[in-house]
Amino acid sequence: MKSIIDKYKKIRKLNSLSKSYKGKYAFVGIGNHSLNNLYPVLHYLNVDLKYIVSKSEDTARSIDANYFSIEGTNDFNKVLDDPEISGVFICTNPSSHFSLVKSALKRNKNVFVEKPPCQNLQELNEIIEIEKKSKAKVIVGFQKRYAPVFLKMKKYINSGYYKLTYNTGMYPEGDALTDLFIHPIDLINYLFGKPEIVSVMNSGNNKTILLHTKHDNGILGTVELSTENWWARAKETLIYNSSKYIFETVNTQKLLRLDKPKAIAGIPLEKINTPVISQTILYEQNQFLPLVQNNELYSAGYYNEIKTFLNICENHSNKNLSGLQDIVNTYITIDEISR
Repeated sequence: MKSIIDKYKKIRKLNSLSKSYKGKYAFVGIGNHSLNNLYPVLHYLNVDLKYIVSKSEDTARSIDANYFSIEGTNDFNKVLDDPEISGVFICTNPSSHFSLVKSALKRNKNVFVEKPPCQNLQELNEIIEIEKKSKAKVIVGFQKRYAPVFLKMKKYINSGYYKLTYNTGMYPEGDALTDLFIHPIDLINYLFGKPEIVSVMNSGNNKTILLHTKHDNGILGTVELSTENWWARAKETLIYNSSKYIFETVNTQKLLRLDKPKAIAGIPLEKINTPVISQTILYEQNQFLPLVQNNELYSAGYYNEIKTFLNICENHSNKNLSGLQDIVNTYITIDEISR
């Protein structure tokens, strides 16, 4: 038995040390989100970053001095001219995403772009047309589409209604609708299909938006999007009441499935006897064992979305859940809310 265990451990170790991805890549941006959520995944997957593109010369020099084998540069065209580059990660100021994606596609470079890839539906349609003429593909960083919680929940969706709450602290540095709320708006499009916005209430400047929705499959929803809370207590919850079960999520860390209460002749049995609530944990992030599957970057979907992009770049089989065409309805919804 010991020899079998030792052999298994050795195989696992060699697999971890082996290089799964052979291509070279470039990254545009070295901000807080990139450093905390994207670069760690690239490091774990042993991805060969050849360039990091930054705005300032000081940052580029700092990259040269502190990142072994990575070249810091301010010249994006240098990256696009390099035939070794298999794909480009773009995560910088949202206002610059549109022009950077267009430039990369026109040079046939695959693109991973953080949300939002552009500012409106007109720009999105323009990028889609450019992608059709390019040899390259785009994946947009809507990581919740790749989170295990929502991948599992999607399998059970049929009819019913849901309530989604997305609360953060103040956001003075940009437009909360396109920079923050785009995530939960994309999530309801992904899970339930394109919504009809039945009603919208806006407290002003997109600080808090309340929605009533009705989807093509008959599912109804209420959505609360707000930046009038605490970042220290930021939280996203989704309760979905289907025909047979009630599903509850806590951020992307847990998915519970509760059996609906039973009744006889319309009389709820829980009013007659003390109920036993049947609850199944469909997914829960294990915080005890330090495995990649138990890391928050995995449960949030960052790991799977980056692996999907790398597989697309290197012609491995993988389904792109967040291509440009996949998010058209998300931008239609944002336009409807804005109006």
